[in-house]
Amino acid sequence: MAKAIAGFFRTRTEGEKAREALRQAGYTDTEIGFVTGDIRGHETPAVGPSLHDEGSSEEAGTDAFVGGIIGLAAGLFAVLLPGFGWLIAAGPLVGAFGGMTAGVAVGGLYGILKDLTISEDEAEFYAEGVKRGGALLTVHGVSEEREKTARKILDQNGAIAVEELADELRRSGWTSPSAKTLKAS
Repeated sequence: MAKAIAGFFRTRTEGEKAREALRQAGYTDTEIGFVTGDIRGHETPAVGPSLHDEGSSEEAGTDAFVGGIIGLAAGLFAVLLPGFGWLIAAGPLVGAFGGMTAGVAVGGLYGILKDLTISEDEAEFYAEGVKRGGALLTVHGVSEEREKTARKILDQNGAIAVEELADELRRSGWTSPSAKTLKAS
């Protein structure tokens, strides 16, 4: 995958709003990647327990199935990522998940984000935020001018800075698997 910009949202609803704003501005579904750990489709805080750890596995399967069926109309697809749980994805990220083998899937979202030239530290924070129910949008393969416009749209729709996400995750007791910290750029 080519370089992308990313915007993180605390909830699926916020992410979907930003996705629609990008679409209204002329970005296509092939340019907008979307992934969320909130398979239920309601307001879920990004900082808290991992969603796939809540409820019974039977309930999670049912919720994911329902979310996948509902999402199909909106171009969203349910994806089970071994070692991570259920996700809802759209755009270029669906193809990236679909092409993964079981061995690669454990670090799947993290690896996909790194392939998009997102730093290791940021990829860890985004992956954990998604796991906790947040939403991540990526914009792929656009000109520098359209990147700037997309960034502005993401920010106007409530994207939170990766540093803010990192602080929230740390305050909740999370430590990154690699024990790295986000360095100020």
